[in-house]
Amino acid sequence: MRINHNISSMITQSSLYQVNTAMSTSLQRLSTGLRINAAQDDAAGLGVSENLRTQTTGLGQAIKNTQDGISLLNIADGALNEQSNILQRMRTLVIQAMNSTYTSTERSYMSTEFNQLFSELDRIAKITNFNGKQLFATPMSDGSGQGAYQANQVNTQEPPHIVDGKTMWAPADQALQDPFGVNNTSSANMFNFFIGSNYTAQDMAAARDQTGGAASPVNSFSPGAGDVLTIEMGQMDTNALLEPNSTNGDAADYWNSFEVDWNNNPADMALFNAYVADGQNFNLFTDDGVNPNQNAAGFKLQTLLKVIDGSDSLTDNERNTGFNGNATDPTGIKRVNMMRAYIGAQTNRLEHALNNMMNQQTNTQAAESTIRDVDFAHETATFTKNQILTQSATAMLAQANMVPQNMLSLLK
Repeated sequence: MRINHNISSMITQSSLYQVNTAMSTSLQRLSTGLRINAAQDDAAGLGVSENLRTQTTGLGQAIKNTQDGISLLNIADGALNEQSNILQRMRTLVIQAMNSTYTSTERSYMSTEFNQLFSELDRIAKITNFNGKQLFATPMSDGSGQGAYQANQVNTQEPPHIVDGKTMWAPADQALQDPFGVNNTSSANMFNFFIGSNYTAQDMAAARDQTGGAASPVNSFSPGAGDVLTIEMGQMDTNALLEPNSTNGDAADYWNSFEVDWNNNPADMALFNAYVADGQNFNLFTDDGVNPNQNAAGFKLQTLLKVIDGSDSLTDNERNTGFNGNATDPTGIKRVNMMRAYIGAQTNRLEHALNNMMNQQTNTQAAESTIRDVDFAHETATFTKNQILTQSATAMLAQANMVPQNMLSLLK
């Protein structure tokens, strides 16, 4: 028997320390709900769970981004719906004015309403915004179509109003995404939506600056991007809606009156030259051979009706002479329908992207939870076991510390 070293007590103390440490760990896990509270708990598991947490938080923000994108598109679609209603009314007025029962006086009344609706089209295009950002491009502050750009050209200058990273039509490798086709000559605002949890090398390779080059600052992304979607909001002012070549003057020059003024209005003269080229010159004058007759106004209204319908039925002379260029842009109701179809398609895409991200977030969060969260049933059982062992070890330590005192009986 020895008294210098109480080996039984030392063994019991070691056991008690281990049990107390295990019980402290169980208390921490049960109080935080996490199995991994520090790297020492599971170093590999911590690394995996942190990666999963990164993906989860990234997906959460991407979901918000996508929801904002859908809201933006819904605002745009609502504005286009009203523009469609206005164009339908304008079309009705033109058809009414074409009837021979009306004189120039009555047509002037119709023209007055037409001009007010004309102005409202421009106003809607300019004021439609999301969080203060104008949605539809209006290349000049006064609604003029001057300075428009073509999708498949390299452009080095922005229209004056386009700011905050928004720019004109897509570069060549993105032209197929243009709502109005690769030969469109109007402008657009671009909006980039981050609809993924990462910014990958694939996204970096798809980034484009305003000239279409792979440089900075980034203004758009080509279709090769993985987690970024560029949506283009087209030019929807009157110069795009009511003039099939938005680089040529102002649409108001053509349609500010239902009457014809060949002497003072160059736009009317351009249309006159188109009608002459189409062989209609004998129907355009009164008997004096100088002043336009009723037929002249009728031809002008017929051209306007074609433009409101979409410009598909314009004659070659009306396109190339009447509008002084290769007038190929869709106009009027057709243009609005094309823009709405594009918006509807993008909205449906974002809805599906949103559903997919919600599923990914749920499953990724579940994977992280499996690794990081504590199993309460198992940990409670472990804690109860450690409580019992602590009480037992404490009692045994007291007994072990009593053993050396038995030596005193030998000295009696």
